[in-house]
Order: sequence, then structure tokens, then C-alpha cells
Amino acid sequence: SDLSALDDAAKLAALVKETSGGARNGEPFKRLLTQGMVHGLTYKDPHNGRFLKPDEVDVPSKTGKAPTIIATGEVPAISYEKMSKSKYNGVDPTDTVAKYGADATRLHMLYLAPPQDVLEWDTQSIVGMQRWINRIGRLVDNATENPPNQGWSQCMSERAKWSKEAQETYRQTNVAVQRASESLRDSFAFNTAIAALIELSNYLTTVKDTKHATFAYGAASLVKMLSPMAPSVGEELWEVMGKSGYLAAAGMETAGSAGSGVFAQGWPDVDRSALKKLSVTIVVQINGKVRFRLEDAEPDQDKGSILATIMEQPQAKKWLCNADGTAKQVVKTIHVPNKLINIIVAK
Repeated sequence: SDLSALDDAAKLAALVKETSGGARNGEPFKRLLTQGMVHGLTYKDPHNGRFLKPDEVDVPSKTGKAPTIIATGEVPAISYEKMSKSKYNGVDPTDTVAKYGADATRLHMLYLAPPQDVLEWDTQSIVGMQRWINRIGRLVDNATENPPNQGWSQCMSERAKWSKEAQETYRQTNVAVQRASESLRDSFAFNTAIAALIELSNYLTTVKDTKHATFAYGAASLVKMLSPMAPSVGEELWEVMGKSGYLAAAGMETAGSAGSGVFAQGWPDVDRSALKKLSVTIVVQINGKVRFRLEDAEPDQDKGSILATIMEQPQAKKWLCNADGTAKQVVKTIHVPNKLINIIVAK
């Protein structure tokens, strides 16, 4: 295969270097990433298993309707199989890029599956990535119309005064930076990196105080992390933010890179002090049934502290106290930190 030939060529080059007096440190590659196969939608005659050509099958434009064989009107056997000319299930990337754009196509490919897994190609779902790109575009456009009221350095110096929303915006951004960085650096799980960026963009659209510098930090970080996987879109969005004066107002252009493209900027750093949740919602179960929730609870509480807080809640008395007001006997407590507590009481 091409991969084996490449591996053999690299090892031969390393051996030649060694025999010529050069140094050799083990394998020529730091890591082997075996890519999965791309499978395409395949149509077969249900009677004889013959692979059908695209012009032999009528594929409805609307989802929900089954394809039919033009000659017989029957529904073909449908499966995903390795793309090949003999199965007539290949996809011309030129047509796909012309219709949906290179960045949307690339994002779609990276998001469908990890690189080592089988990828089942579905052209129709590329529209989802197109819509996401458009949402980010609207997010940036709206941001440039509401520049931050202070620069990033000054904002960080006043961190103790931040509102809860500003703190959560900064936390969400750093969580996304951490997830994307680890996915790209350690596992090459591009789909996980894109998922982190989607979550960040979804959160940023809910922020009310878009003039706070933490929002600008989130928007700028989003564009930076998007750019390696969608370079054209990333470069264009960064240019919009730069020419509008938004980045200058936010103080987010690195020294010597003012007016330069997004690839002249540094990758966002993770502020680990911001990763901890400000508050959590804990589901309270009594004998396995959800009875109420503790909203805005302090994170990382131990079992005893949570039980004490629960006993202070008016709604808890109905389930944890007898008719005379005395506490029921707690048989067992199951605690999932920051998520759930199940209190088993004697009946």
C-alpha cells in the first residue's frame, strides 16, 4: 500500500543517513497514525447484488423518501462500503467543494469520525457545517458592532470584580482551549476539537454582556482555534475583527502582529485557574426517584456538606422527615460528585 511504501522509504532514508555517518534515533516517525477507510453510499440490485451506477438510481432530494431503481421502480439494497470505481460510490471532491466550499467540506470530513476510524461519507450533512460557519460569521459581525469597553490587560487586572457571566465566559473559553489543544496535540481527534469549538460558539451566542472583554477573548480564541481546520473562514473573520478596530480595542493583537493575519497570532493558552466551575446543579434523589435539584451549589462538596445543605431545604422535609418532624433513618447514600446524590431512607 501507499502507507507501507512511505514507511519503507522513510526507514531507508534513515538507514542511509546512519551508514553515511549521521546520527539515527530509532524510528524516523514519532508516531504512526493509521488512517481509517472512507466508505461511500452504495446501491445494489436486490436480486443479483450488482452494483448500480448513479444514473441507474433515482435519489429523492427530500430526506425520508427511499431511493428507487429507475428501470424497475424497486428499492435497491443500500449500504456503506469502501469507495471504489467498481462500486460506483466515489465522490468527486471538486464538485463538493464547488457546492459547499472548501472549509465546510474539510470541517465535515474532520468532524464525521476520528482519523483512525472508518468514515461513512454523507454529502448531505455538509450543510450542517455551512450553517455553523454562518453562525460564527454572525457572531463576529455582532461582536464588531459592540466593541469591548476595556482592553484585555486592564480587564484581567480587575478579575475580582467580574460578574458571574464574565467568569463563566472566561471558564467556557478556557475549557474549549484545553479540549481543542489536547485533541490536536495528543490524539489527533479533530472531531473532538471541532465539538469543543461548537460548544464554545453556542455558549457565546447566549452571552448578554457582549461589551465585556471576556466575550472578546472568547470570540478571538474561537477564530484562532477554528483557523487550522477552516483557514479561509478563519482568515476572513480575523480580518473583519482587525479592520473594524475590534481587536485593537480589546488589546488582543500580539506584539508585532497588529494588522497581520490570524496565522501570525499565537495559539490561546489555557488558564487552569479558570477551569473550575463556579457552581453546579446537583440532582437530589430519594430512594432512586428525583425529588428536586440544588441549583447554584458550590462545586466539589463532600457528601456530608451536601447532606447538610439538603436538610436545610424546605422541600426535603416531605421526603426525609417523619410525620412528627423527626428525621428518617438514612440507610445508604450514593454520591456522584457535582452531579447527583441518591439518599436511601428506611420506609
